[in-house]
Amino acid sequence: MSLYPVLIALLAALLSFASPSSPNSFHTVYQFEDGTLVENIAVRSNGDLLLTSVTKPVVFSLDPHTADPTIIFEFPNATGTGGITEVYPDVFAVLAGVWNVSTATAEKGSLCLWTVDVSHHEPVGKKIACVPESTQLNGATTLEGAPGTVLVSDSHLGGIYRINVHTGEVALVIQDTLLEGAPGNAFGLGINGLHMHGRILYFANSSKKFFGSLQLTSTAQVIGPIKMISTVPNGANFTAYDDFALDKKGNAWITLETQALVVVTPSGEQRFVFGGDGNTLLATPTSAAFGRGGKRGKETLYVVTAGFGISGGQVVAIDYQA
Repeated sequence: MSLYPVLIALLAALLSFASPSSPNSFHTVYQFEDGTLVENIAVRSNGDLLLTSVTKPVVFSLDPHTADPTIIFEFPNATGTGGITEVYPDVFAVLAGVWNVSTATAEKGSLCLWTVDVSHHEPVGKKIACVPESTQLNGATTLEGAPGTVLVSDSHLGGIYRINVHTGEVALVIQDTLLEGAPGNAFGLGINGLHMHGRILYFANSSKKFFGSLQLTSTAQVIGPIKMISTVPNGANFTAYDDFALDKKGNAWITLETQALVVVTPSGEQRFVFGGDGNTLLATPTSAAFGRGGKRGKETLYVVTAGFGISGGQVVAIDYQA
């Protein structure tokens, strides 16, 4: 029997399992040189990237093809920004506050949710509501089926706030021990990134080292128990899940401190996309988002980093196949 068909079959099998982290599948779009820590990312419909930073009270805009970021809005009475989510086309909700980076906490009373409308020539910012009792508001996502409603994670409290961008109403709608941080953890970060896929809310708990989900109603009431989907891989270099991006199939592309990216299926299967082989390109990844605007943009996953150990935070583009 000829070995040619067998070799062809083996080659096809290898290619079908090829990792998106192959040598030519990523590149650094931009790296800050002034110690700026990039915390989160959102992508506009035109493909431009919006970046937040807990060390700068601003939103940066970055065209990934020109790699020259500009500040499009600066928040008063704040030292940094965090979670960001699109609530309407080109209208983004952004968390801002007075942050102490060394303790990963904010000054009580300083954390507020704003909207930034980038559809105008000059972006327009509006303060929506503050959460005076919180010191660790973290991730933000838009509640599907409820226009103008944002869900915000509180990493210290182990809860989720629902904020209406029209009325400014703030309500603590979810609180659970599975969302709290682990006792004795240095920063005590519980629930971190969170994102919706249909009626399912996916989230990462950093100090308890798991990725989970729960089902919500249109008013953010929980239906059924919290589900634990995956846990942080073993290894001294893998300390915590941070934020993530969801693809159309519900796979989660999760940033993994300190230098990796994994993809987790809804059934809990997990594999390394980047960093599992000791590659140190990602310097403490913090969040991720899929590109938009044409085929080229939609086939790109953007990962942002804190930049610990180097000069500043990074924006890295990774070609992917969902």
